[in-house]
Amino acid sequence: MKKDPEEFINKRFKKFKNHLIFGKRNFQPWIKNQNINPYINMILTRSGLLPLFILYLLQKEELSGSEIIDKIGGHTCSTWSPNSGIIYPLLWKLDKNNFAECRWNFEGKHPKKVYKITSKGKKEYQVLKIILKKQLVEAVGIFKKISKDILSIK
Repeated sequence: MKKDPEEFINKRFKKFKNHLIFGKRNFQPWIKNQNINPYINMILTRSGLLPLFILYLLQKEELSGSEIIDKIGGHTCSTWSPNSGIIYPLLWKLDKNNFAECRWNFEGKHPKKVYKITSKGKKEYQVLKIILKKQLVEAVGIFKKISKDILSIK
């Protein structure tokens, strides 16, 4: 009797928990849910791109923290979405530095804070976009090349 291929893969995957690479903290959510992409988490949170991406979202529309989390999940094709412990302190910092401002919205069942970008935040977004464009394009190109090499893609 043949083994179930999915069962075999799941058993092998569980062994990665203590692997040199996959045993690191950044990969723990991925071990629990293989649909999560740990690289998206690392790139957005560790690189400092998350505040820039939030400013991008806020210049499109006013959003609550939970809406921002949902939008980021949508933009990452549900492979990663930040938790509230990341988003709300970041929104507080954006508000404190006058890059965004918040107000209470009492429409709906529960009151919620909504955030909008300020003129200072719009300027900051434009400046950061110009500064980081070259590095981001270069990083994406290098990441593509490395992944092609590692995966032997022609």
